[in-house]
Amino acid sequence: MRIFLSLVFLFSFGFASVPLVHAKVLPSSYYSRLPAIDEANISPNGRWLATVVEDRGAYVIRVFDLNNLNSKKVRTIGIGKVDVSWLKWVNNNQVLVSIYQTQQKGTLFYKTGSLIVIDKDMKEMRQVLQPKARQKGASRFNKKVAFRQFNNVVVDFLPDDPSHILMAFGEEDRLVPGVHKVSLKSASTKKVKNGSRNTQTWITDLNGDVRIGLGQVEHNGDYHMSIYHDGKWLGVENYPGLEATTATFGFTKNPNELIIGGYNGKETMGLYVYDLSLKKQTRKLFHHDVYDVNDVVLSADGKKIVGVSFTGDSHEIEFFDADYKEKMDKIKSKLEGYNIRYLDQSRDGKRVIFKASSPSIPNILYMYDADIDKLQTLGYDYPEIGKTLQADVTKIRYTARDGYKIPGYITTPPKIADGEVAFKNLPFIILPHGGPYARDTASFDVLAQFFASRGYAVLQPNYRGSAGLGASHLQARRKNWEVMQEDVEDGTRWLIKKGYADPKRICIVGWFYGGYAALMGAIKSPELYTCSASIAGLTDPKSHVYDLKRFLHGKYLAKSFILAGFEDGDDIKENSPVKRASEIKIPVFLAHGTMDARVNISQYRSMKRALGTGVDKVFIEFKGGDHRLINTAHRNELFSKLDIFLGKYLGESAAAP
Repeated sequence: MRIFLSLVFLFSFGFASVPLVHAKVLPSSYYSRLPAIDEANISPNGRWLATVVEDRGAYVIRVFDLNNLNSKKVRTIGIGKVDVSWLKWVNNNQVLVSIYQTQQKGTLFYKTGSLIVIDKDMKEMRQVLQPKARQKGASRFNKKVAFRQFNNVVVDFLPDDPSHILMAFGEEDRLVPGVHKVSLKSASTKKVKNGSRNTQTWITDLNGDVRIGLGQVEHNGDYHMSIYHDGKWLGVENYPGLEATTATFGFTKNPNELIIGGYNGKETMGLYVYDLSLKKQTRKLFHHDVYDVNDVVLSADGKKIVGVSFTGDSHEIEFFDADYKEKMDKIKSKLEGYNIRYLDQSRDGKRVIFKASSPSIPNILYMYDADIDKLQTLGYDYPEIGKTLQADVTKIRYTARDGYKIPGYITTPPKIADGEVAFKNLPFIILPHGGPYARDTASFDVLAQFFASRGYAVLQPNYRGSAGLGASHLQARRKNWEVMQEDVEDGTRWLIKKGYADPKRICIVGWFYGGYAALMGAIKSPELYTCSASIAGLTDPKSHVYDLKRFLHGKYLAKSFILAGFEDGDDIKENSPVKRASEIKIPVFLAHGTMDARVNISQYRSMKRALGTGVDKVFIEFKGGDHRLINTAHRNELFSKLDIFLGKYLGESAAAP
């Protein structure tokens, strides 16, 4: 019989009403692997399903015939070890795939984007735009051809013109992306809108007309917005109530109605309509009292707004359209206890593609056939795990030292909920998320589940600075990085005070900012932690500022992302792991990819050199590894060695399978 945790927890998330079995000790490779099905999209006619499939550490595009799922004909084409951001059918015969790759120039690592078009039979694949090589003597100001970094920026898929898309790119100057109509057949281009040095992003209305230009002014960092209305482009200052920093989400079916984000006296951001003809805000579309809005959801044909997305305890969509809502309600009734992530549907609405998971069950790809009201299982993100019941996830709140309530989640091994082991005196992992603009949810978290599969309980605090929980919660990070660190520390102290955690067996682990927090925890609160593990971690904020400034607008990002969180240079030094590395006296695990474009490998190497003697250390440098470590061999090694490290210092857990 499954039991709930102590009443101090707000609630536990339910499990799907399907046959499930408890896990044995599963190999670490079951968790470290890339999702087997990363993305999925259905063709307009509903017959073809395109998926991004992992195959031995690389990605493959595979197309299924939904009219004949038992067909032995295999439609696949490899695209290599790349980072796939999305794929989409642009017509019934062609799939677009957006990819990123890490490039190196000297000590600088950066991402380049490409757009690939593939026919449904996987017989032809080509790059839509060929990047232009920099000519000798080219600069960002002259007329010679400059290097173009991003060749995958789609402004509009033009649903009424399936042979073309709108893309943003610079012709001769990489800093001035104009809008171009691109043929998917011939790759010929026609300019639609000239570029501007102050504009990096373009937005169209639902008719495919370019209406909004957004960006940042290079010489001073100010934000810029221009609006096309009544046959002319005007600055945002001509529209009372709008500012250059106003979040902009597109248009309603009425091309005069701009969809904007607004707070309107609340802590969270909602969606509102601004009438460009009346020059005022006219109505509310959606506003959640607890969570910020993410984006609007378009219909399958891209011609109307059918809903809005936000992130609560999982990714959620509030559908406005009655037909969409009715179908999703039917799906949810068939998969009670699952979180449903809507992906796409055919133009006629008869076939819906979605992923379903629970906090304890990884994603399963489904198709819903509305004609026969039936679900079809198409595949698993983690096929080796399948429907094996993993650890429980419980929503909690604890009180920080200043009285502020910090939300978060605790993941506990199945033996806790089964009542086999008491929820007390457990070995614990403190797992602060990266970002720090990101946020943890109650969705299936493969890293937390991996730790729990070894018998460790896991705390994931949504410290102040976490995104999606309102303006005050987010902005607290900007004012002081120490607040974030203290929130994590206070969560650890709360676990000890409640008796949930064994005070002698707590390890703090994190990726990117989480890795920074793990190292600062070892420095500032060594009495709390048995060990510390930093993966792709930020170790030297001052050096990271320098790295950011090497990119376009990077000095303004550095100012808002890092410098605003510290009082002065001394404060940065006081909160820099590399400057205080000699103070670390607990075991440390450091891992980093050599081609990390987000946190330079120099951060890892500096920390490695700075760590004092007498400290047990594990160092792993992944040759060619990026920030996410998308190479399966790298991920397998990371999880395997982290497993050994934690086992050595946290010991055996009574909650292990």
